[in-house]
Amino acid sequence: MKTITPSLTQRRVPRRNAAFTLVEMLASFGLFTVIFVGVMVGLQIFGMRIYTLAATKLTATADARKTLNALRGEIRSAKIVYVGNYTNGEFSRIPNGQLQTGNALEIYGADTNDSPNAMPVTFYQSSVGNQNGLYSVSNGVIQQVANYLTNNYVFTAEDYQANTLTTYDNNPVIRVTLQFYQWEYPIGNVGIGPDAYNFYRLQTRVSPRAK
Repeated sequence: MKTITPSLTQRRVPRRNAAFTLVEMLASFGLFTVIFVGVMVGLQIFGMRIYTLAATKLTATADARKTLNALRGEIRSAKIVYVGNYTNGEFSRIPNGQLQTGNALEIYGADTNDSPNAMPVTFYQSSVGNQNGLYSVSNGVIQQVANYLTNNYVFTAEDYQANTLTTYDNNPVIRVTLQFYQWEYPIGNVGIGPDAYNFYRLQTRVSPRAK
């Protein structure tokens, strides 16, 4: 029997299995490492920004509430309270017939008819340099109560229905309004645009206990 020997073109050549080379694996691993590190650094920076923002807001709110508590205690224990304006180191009461709204509040702990020499505690809004703040003065001693204020008119005398008074005859309810600004990210360069700051507004109404 005659056998037929297959030609070279008819012989079956074994197929090679595809695989990555060592260089390709090292390049892929390096690229994955760079992407992973970039994502982790981005998440870390984002977390730090959120933490800074929350810490800034909590600090501003805590300082504002501390200021309101100090004002609330002084007003509640007062015998006489006057709303007015404080300029050049002098307090001036708002005349009768005008709306009792101003940047200062004069508080007497004793009735001036019984104690003519009673010294008041005066809270007033003022600016030092480029910063507005709330200050108190008693016996010539000035203390800073709050900083970063944006509103000039802080105190308003009202009746129980929240109507602004025009006379001192009634026992007033004092409305205190504090508006603050604070950098969102004080550790970063946030510029001077409208998105560079956060605004906080706190308001309370306090009435003296003793008429």
